[in-house]
Amino acid sequence: MTSKAESIAQAVVAALTSPAMTSVPAARIYRDLQGALAAGDLPAIVVELGDEIAPDPGGTLIGRKMRRVELRLQTVAAASLGSSPYAAADPAVVEAHNRIAADPTLGGLAFGYDEGDTQRQREDAEKNIGSVTKAYVFQFHTTEASIE
Repeated sequence: MTSKAESIAQAVVAALTSPAMTSVPAARIYRDLQGALAAGDLPAIVVELGDEIAPDPGGTLIGRKMRRVELRLQTVAAASLGSSPYAAADPAVVEAHNRIAADPTLGGLAFGYDEGDTQRQREDAEKNIGSVTKAYVFQFHTTEASIE
C-alpha cells in the first residue's frame, strides 16, 4: 500500500508529465533525485516530499484525521554566461505551477494546497546553474488509524 502523501507526490509527477510540458521533457521530471544532473540534462524538475505536519482531529469528519504534507518542486536550469539561470528556469516554474493550480485536489486526493515559499539558489558548478524551489502544502484526510 502507498501512503496518501506519496500518492500526492506521484499525482504531481503525473500532472507534470502527461501531457508533456513544453518547457521540460517528461524524461526530466524526477520523483526524487539521487545524484547530480549533467548540464546537458537541464532544465529538470525534481518532485520531493517535505515534512508532514502533525495531524489534526478530523473535526466533523468523525474517525478521520486532517493531514498536511509539504511538497517541493525544484527546477534546475543552466544559463549561458552572462544570463541568469533563474530566467532559464522561469518558464518551467510557471508551467509546473499552472498544472498544479489547474487541479488543486489532484483528482480528489487532497482538499487543495497552500502555496509556500519560493527559494532561489545558485549551484557551485562549472556551468551557470541555478535552482528555483517552490513549496506547496497539500491538505488531505485519512482514517484515524491509517496514513493511506
